[in-house]
Amino acid sequence: MMDVLGSAVKQEKESINLYKYLADEASLASLKMLFYSLLKDGQKHLDRITNFKVLHENDAYQPDIHEFLKIFPHIVKDQGINGLCKEEVDFYREVMECKENGINNYKKFLNNASDDKSKKLLTELISQEKIHFDVVRGLCYFITEQQSSR
Repeated sequence: MMDVLGSAVKQEKESINLYKYLADEASLASLKMLFYSLLKDGQKHLDRITNFKVLHENDAYQPDIHEFLKIFPHIVKDQGINGLCKEEVDFYREVMECKENGINNYKKFLNNASDDKSKKLLTELISQEKIHFDVVRGLCYFITEQQSSR
């Protein structure tokens, strides 16, 4: 399980670095807010993995999809959303692929997990990563729709 945890830690650190880069480089305040929110949640994932040995069975952390959804009205109102270039949207699609790869990696880890505690953590991480994937996918769809209506 330690190799799996090491790989999971590496994956989460990469996600955190990616979200930080996206937040720092985002041209719109609403997108900065979204990516910093994803970064914060990614940090919680990393903390759960690194503290795996001391987690209690009643660890009930769940990402709050509503936290992310609260940001979307800001994105909708952001006048700059129409000015985003195709390359920026393509980059967000690449981020979506990254998240999908992460989900698939966690599924592989889950298939190789030997104990119930590890399986529970990995199942939760898959669920949480799917939320991140859906958030980025929603962003891509919205921006693409805005660009199509120009």
